[in-house]
Amino acid sequence: MSPSLPIYDLIPALKAQLNDAHEAILEAAPGAGKTTVVPLELMNEAWRQGRKILMLEPRRLAAKTAAKRLADSLQEPLGKRIGYRIRHEGKESTETQVLVVTEGVLTRMLQDDPSLDNIALVIFDEFHERNLHSDLAFALCLQARELYRDEEPLKLLVMSATLDTALLESRLGCPTLTSHGRGFPIETHYANKSLKIAEVVDEVVHLTYQAYREYSGSLLVFLPGQKEIRQAATQLQQRLGNDPKAKIRPLYGELSLKEQEAVIQPAIAPERKIVLATAIAQTSLTIDGIRIVIDSGLSREAQFDANTATTRLHTRRATQAETTQRMGRAGRTEAGVCLRWWSEEQQSRLAPQAQPQIECVDLSPLTLEVAKWGAQDRLELDWVTPPPESHWQQSVDLLRSLDALDAHAFELTGHGQNMAQLGLDPRLAQLLILGKRWQHSELACQACALLSEGDPFAQQSSDFESRIDWLNQHLAMSSRRPRAVYQHSVKQWLTRSQKLPLETSSIRAEDASVLGLLLAGAFADRIGKRLDQQADKVRFKLANGRIATLEKHDTNAQSDWLVALEIGGHQGQDADRIFLSQPLDISLAKNILTHLFITRDHLEWSKQEGRLISEQQTWIGKLCIQRKKNKQLDPEQIRNAMLIQIRKVGLEALPWDKDSLQLKARIQFAAQHDSQHDWPDVSHEGLLANLNEWLGPYLANITMQSALNKLNLKQIMLDSLPWALQKRLADAVPERLSVASGHQHLIDYTNQTPTLSVKLQEVFGMTNSPKVLGQSLKLELLSPAQRPLAVTLDLPFFWREAYPEVKKEMRGRYPKHPWPDDPISAQATAKTKRALGQ
Repeated sequence: MSPSLPIYDLIPALKAQLNDAHEAILEAAPGAGKTTVVPLELMNEAWRQGRKILMLEPRRLAAKTAAKRLADSLQEPLGKRIGYRIRHEGKESTETQVLVVTEGVLTRMLQDDPSLDNIALVIFDEFHERNLHSDLAFALCLQARELYRDEEPLKLLVMSATLDTALLESRLGCPTLTSHGRGFPIETHYANKSLKIAEVVDEVVHLTYQAYREYSGSLLVFLPGQKEIRQAATQLQQRLGNDPKAKIRPLYGELSLKEQEAVIQPAIAPERKIVLATAIAQTSLTIDGIRIVIDSGLSREAQFDANTATTRLHTRRATQAETTQRMGRAGRTEAGVCLRWWSEEQQSRLAPQAQPQIECVDLSPLTLEVAKWGAQDRLELDWVTPPPESHWQQSVDLLRSLDALDAHAFELTGHGQNMAQLGLDPRLAQLLILGKRWQHSELACQACALLSEGDPFAQQSSDFESRIDWLNQHLAMSSRRPRAVYQHSVKQWLTRSQKLPLETSSIRAEDASVLGLLLAGAFADRIGKRLDQQADKVRFKLANGRIATLEKHDTNAQSDWLVALEIGGHQGQDADRIFLSQPLDISLAKNILTHLFITRDHLEWSKQEGRLISEQQTWIGKLCIQRKKNKQLDPEQIRNAMLIQIRKVGLEALPWDKDSLQLKARIQFAAQHDSQHDWPDVSHEGLLANLNEWLGPYLANITMQSALNKLNLKQIMLDSLPWALQKRLADAVPERLSVASGHQHLIDYTNQTPTLSVKLQEVFGMTNSPKVLGQSLKLELLSPAQRPLAVTLDLPFFWREAYPEVKKEMRGRYPKHPWPDDPISAQATAKTKRALGQ
């Protein structure tokens, strides 16, 4: 190992820190050598006392590569002093002093032995990635050493190139040791362009081609995802033509470990590699020969929606920390170059750090582990970032639906304990357990291998059974990953699942139907019912409430029922896309997976039919799978259903007429001006709030709109008043009022001020405006033709100031009617002058 690496300057301080305390934080720039130097430098420290140093890496390839580099530095084969352990693979021995693992491995080690007696130090490498398992392992280590390691505390070292140091310092209570040096200088060039995300691939390809022509060495190109990698590969191949030196190599997480290992090997001169990579190459991996980095400045990540338990892809700007990590890939072995299409000013405005996974992914694997650990609450552990409440609750709900958690306490059931033993995502653990119970373990393990290792086919039909056929060599298809990868995984899961102490039973179904049942038991919220076909898409309604689509030519597009195993989409889309699915025999599912189906009586108003519909409905989650009409309706259920409908629609659903609105207004007027009596609130809000009391008794037999329309709301509201209030209303707030002519006229209480409309001649002789409850009525004085002549609250003022003008204008128009000069002394009448004379 070259002693010129910058990290060597920091080794004495790091050793002193770990000698004096039990925790350390190390921030070192990319290329400083922390991953390949620090474990070796700490191997001979006295505090180790023969125990192991455990180093965590964020992914399998990084762990295996780091272990190989460490072993090479000691000129030893893997498995001696340097070992590694990843899923389904590992090399270690009794001589092993440094064991490189992935975070999931450490979590299992902690669950099996919380004291970690044989471990002296845990190194969290590349901690800035903030994987779900790294956050969990860190929290478990903090509690484990507090509970079990009083005498010889477990030492913790957090390392990264870009850290939120303030947050970590508060958790560990120690300062950060920082190395600012880099092995080799890197020139950074900005293209100073402002592009939309959709245009970035073209610009990145342009920069890549330009860099290939101007600089020597291999190139590493960062793109957000596989789609962009394929597009860039096609465009670069066209530009480079038949250049024999150019070797375009994709690098992303779904490649097999062997394929990823091949990409990071150095190019053999005169070849030059152009590695098109996702964020997998951002940290922890050293790709030999890279001295040019072209950065798209984008990252694609999964964003989890807790409401539907669905993950959608989100493309975002890379953060300052991520672009720093990417740039650092160019200076690992020699001076390098980094090309960015944006501007230096835009770089300064990028977010400092990426959102930790614990805030944006499905937490069910973490929640299962926390329950297995024995914690009673999510906040019992000392998290760097606590799990969000909504995501946590969704994961608890999912685990309870899988019968992994007790319904009333945060404790694993016996079934949940079996699931936790498997060290799998809870859905896949459920799949293996069902497989063993039903004596279809091999089929379940095959399904588990395909789902956990990634789909072997790209751009193919969504049919999951075809993957099973391929795995069993019944189907010859070109795959993205070797069949052996999946077969090895199947063997591992078979071995592990067979150790579970489970009672078995057989189910009578064909293998194809069993596959659907197994998957439905694990992905019940993804059971989908075919709705319709729209253009080139077939729509399915899923049990989680979402709509998801298949291409109309897909093998499973015509299935009435299916299980959507892999779904996704982008934020803002109304429907998700189904990438992987399996048809489901819903009748068999109802007989075998009985716990998934909830049957309940349902009574609801049908707007289309204008009546109540009573049904017995069978549901899976938010998906109704069967409806059966009930003929007998219970009066109480009818009443409640009608009350719900009226509250939903509003009082407009009721047959209001002039008489009922007038009564409503009279009661409101009384409530406003008659404080000596306790009047009910008949405002819109008041009537809705007390709907059950005043209207409920009349709804017990109302099942159709025609019957609802016959309700006499005036009488119903009047009957809701006590007899004393009915009498008070009739006496103090009358419907009609007598005027000077002796005739009674309707008072309109629906106006803001109650209004009495009357022929002007009928109020001759009246010297004051009439009143109700001490409030003057508004008089609307009408012509003989019943047209308004004037409106007044002050009748004396009208006689004195306005009547002379009205008389002058109206006398010629209505000569048959009296228009006396002195209306106060004149006889009030509704008759003509001739009729009066007779």
